[in-house]
Amino acid sequence: MPHFRNRLRRGQGLGVHAAYKPWLRVRDVPSRGTSSIVRGIRTSRSVHLLSKIETTYFFLLERRRTTQDCREQFPILEITRTLELCEELGVRHPHKGFYPEPFTIDFMVTELIDGKPYFRAASIKTPNDATNPSVLNRLAVEHRWCAEHNIPWTLVDTSAFDDTLLKNLRFMRAWFLHRHIPDYPQAIRFAACFLDIYRRNTLLDEIVHDVCQRLHLPINSGHDTFRFCAWSGLIPISLSHGLALNLPLVLRNVQNTH
Repeated sequence: MPHFRNRLRRGQGLGVHAAYKPWLRVRDVPSRGTSSIVRGIRTSRSVHLLSKIETTYFFLLERRRTTQDCREQFPILEITRTLELCEELGVRHPHKGFYPEPFTIDFMVTELIDGKPYFRAASIKTPNDATNPSVLNRLAVEHRWCAEHNIPWTLVDTSAFDDTLLKNLRFMRAWFLHRHIPDYPQAIRFAACFLDIYRRNTLLDEIVHDVCQRLHLPINSGHDTFRFCAWSGLIPISLSHGLALNLPLVLRNVQNTH
């Protein structure tokens, strides 16, 4: 399998954290313009995301404090076993030409819980694909392989993944793209002041300006400090409402924050 060996030589599907390289890259898969390559906050490497819903889930994972690593397009390199599982389950194994191609799990996530790393697998499919029998049959192979390796596997519910959610996540995440270096004590003061003077039906930019005046912050720094506070949960925003400087900000019910 020359193509298989060549990819392994290049390190695809191998490594962890910043050293990981996905088995499939954006240029390898047609996406109709919905794929993207983003710089990961936690690993500072290029992350290849093949659809909008993958991008949405990746951003949600990055916001979780327990997330340590997130390896996208993670290959199951035990081809002999996946061929056996396909035969058992009556599933057609993927091939590239005459040669079997690895199954790929959308995300292999590493979480740090009580000081220990835990691995879990997540498959990201559209609501339509999540009910498609042929797709579910292929996912059954992933599920069985993960179960054999004591890796929890989840088919993520993407029914709430819409353009508004993705745009909101991109807006908040811009603090990282702007190379803003978070100052946690300052962020805590900013969030407390913001929530103290928050007014419904007031443009977000106006509230940020007021906070900057009170805390003597430059407005550009204030914008990115707000984005970081929203991203990290210090300011409990609603992700289902539009989020922009020229829109009123909607907060989540404080009782539901965590």
